[in-house]
Amino acid sequence: MHMKLEDLPPRMQAQAIMIMSREDARKKASLEKAAKGKETGSDFDSRGEYEYYTGTIIPKMRTGEIVKCEKHPAFQLFPCGEYEGLKLGAIRYTADFGLEYADGTVEIVEVKSRFVRRMQRDYPLRRRIFIEQYARPNGWKFTEIITRDSREDVHEWKKRKEHKK
Repeated sequence: MHMKLEDLPPRMQAQAIMIMSREDARKKASLEKAAKGKETGSDFDSRGEYEYYTGTIIPKMRTGEIVKCEKHPAFQLFPCGEYEGLKLGAIRYTADFGLEYADGTVEIVEVKSRFVRRMQRDYPLRRRIFIEQYARPNGWKFTEIITRDSREDVHEWKKRKEHKK
């Protein structure tokens, strides 16, 4: 059952409208910031990725805490091959950020929306293989950030990204 705005008492309608306008303003501001980021050569696959980069990585790079940031580092999980005439393609895991800290710590960061996480059914398996083959043996830190972006947010971001190309 879906409730309509007009089904609410007037005071609650006003509160709901205020909340929705704040959310719309947040989305618009984020997209505007991302468009500016694109103009400066930065390219982000999602709003969450952009917000993590600008809100966490850039400040830590300015203070010298992070000394290196690699966007979309790729790790080969399995090479291409063949088995009884069946061609097997290579399987890789691509994270959003690979960070190196001044103290030598390496952190791999994955930013995913709840929607994308559900849609990428193989993601938990690729993540586990990556952790077991790379992160754990090398003593790397792995951070997964789950954003609240909805399906519509993800599609809006992709549309903006395609439009800029």
